[in-house]
Amino acid sequence: MNMKLPKGSKKAIKRYLKSRFRKEQAKAIMQKTSSIYTDFVREAPAPLVMNFLRSKYYGGLSIFAFYEAMERDVDNDVLQEILWCMLLNGGDIRRKRPIRLRFSETCLQRITYSVLKKYSAFVDKKADSGKWKNVWRIKVNPDDHRNGFCMPLTNCPVAAFAKRHGYEHLMPLFCGSDFKVAEKYGLRLIRTHTEAEGAKDCDFWYLFGNEKAE
Repeated sequence: MNMKLPKGSKKAIKRYLKSRFRKEQAKAIMQKTSSIYTDFVREAPAPLVMNFLRSKYYGGLSIFAFYEAMERDVDNDVLQEILWCMLLNGGDIRRKRPIRLRFSETCLQRITYSVLKKYSAFVDKKADSGKWKNVWRIKVNPDDHRNGFCMPLTNCPVAAFAKRHGYEHLMPLFCGSDFKVAEKYGLRLIRTHTEAEGAKDCDFWYLFGNEKAE
């Protein structure tokens, strides 16, 4: 039995296929995508980590599955549209309203970091013991930024899966989309490196509103 594709990915893939292929051909490609996606999920189940990262992981597998179903013959801009739709769970990234929130030096910032530090320690313990292997690990504000929200990710399961299957060249789409999504939410992402580029982690530092980098 095939597993269900993520809502956003499924919607965007169907929209693309409807615009380019006859009904029966589009249906066949969709079925093939679903079958490959099921195989991918069974090979590498979702990481045991926060829900918003799990959904991103499943979305990544769905895009790889569609790319494979298309025999790797699909333009990057098409994959980009599907990726954006996936990240917003079926919504249109261009219609998302910006977030208006003061985050820096607030109680919300302190509580967020406190919770994440406990979670990070829990994940590290599981990963170091070998119980959790396919998992993101996080660093909570390692450079002690006062502004915004900083949470570098390490051991990226999407990048690891891409490397195993020869999809490394698609990873810039994933990394680049983080900037676009941040922009549409009214945030600014500052990133100096990613794991896909060979670094030890993926830098995530979001600034809210008119906050400036230190």
